[in-house]
Amino acid sequence: MSLKVTRNLQVIAVASGKGGVGKTNVIANLTAALSKIKQRTLLLDCDLGMADAGIVLGMNSDRTIEDILTGRRQYEDVVQQGVFGLNLVPGVNGAGRIMEMDAVAKRRLVDSLRPWTKSFDYILLDNPSGASSSSLSLMASADQVILVLSSEPTSFMDGYALIKLLALEYKVKEILVVTNMVEDETEGRDLFRRFSDVSARFLGIKLHHLGSVPRDSHIREAVLRKRCCLDLFPKSRASEAFERLAHRLNDYSLLKKTKRSNFFSSLEMVSTS
Repeated sequence: MSLKVTRNLQVIAVASGKGGVGKTNVIANLTAALSKIKQRTLLLDCDLGMADAGIVLGMNSDRTIEDILTGRRQYEDVVQQGVFGLNLVPGVNGAGRIMEMDAVAKRRLVDSLRPWTKSFDYILLDNPSGASSSSLSLMASADQVILVLSSEPTSFMDGYALIKLLALEYKVKEILVVTNMVEDETEGRDLFRRFSDVSARFLGIKLHHLGSVPRDSHIREAVLRKRCCLDLFPKSRASEAFERLAHRLNDYSLLKKTKRSNFFSSLEMVSTS
C-alpha cells in the first residue's frame, strides 16, 4: 500500500551522545525503510572524519559532502542512489584529518541543496557522535532530532549531556528517542522511561519514544557484507523494527505536514552570525 502523501519537507537530525550505540545502522536502515514506503528520502552524512553510512549501505564513492562544503562540486555531482531508491551524500572517512563545518561551508551546503528541497519528503542528517558546536548547530537547525540511545550507562549519561546542551543552549523543545540494541520493546520502553524521567525532571524537554531496535546478529552480518540489513535480511527482527520506526516517524511527521521546514533559514542564520 502506498503511503505517499503531499507534505512539506522534514529535515531530521539523528544523533547519539557517544559512539558505539549503533546510530549509523539506525539511520541507514531507517532511510531505507522510509524509501521502501515510497517516501523520497536523502541521507546526508555530515561526519567529516569517520563517516560510515556509505559503508553500511555498500555505496562507496570518492565524492563526498566535503566536495560540497569546499565548493568543488554541487549536490547533483555528489549524490548517489541506493536501495529502494534512497539518496545518499557520503561523508568523509579516512582523510587523516577532520574538517570543521564552518559558516562558509554551511552556506555552501544551503546553496547547493536549496534547489532540490521539493524533491524530498525527508532529509536525514547523520551527525557525528558527541557534542561539537558544529554538530549541535546542525541538530538545532533541523525540524526534528532523533537521539539513538542504548542501555550502556555511558550512552545514558552522554545522551543526557547532549540533550541538556540542546535544551539549554539551543532551546530545542522536543526530541524523539530510539532505544537501540535492546532485548525487546518492553526493555526499550523501560529504558526510555528511565531516561525520560530524569530528562523531564531536570531539563523540562519533551521526549517521545519512537520505538526500539532489538539486538540482532543479522545487523552485524549485513555490515560485514556491506549491505543494509533491511535489504539483505528483510524478515529479521531488526528489519521489522526499522520498518515500524519508519511508519511511526511518517505518522508523527504528518502531524507537522503544514509546517514548512525551518532548516535552511536556520542554517543561514547560523552561517551569517
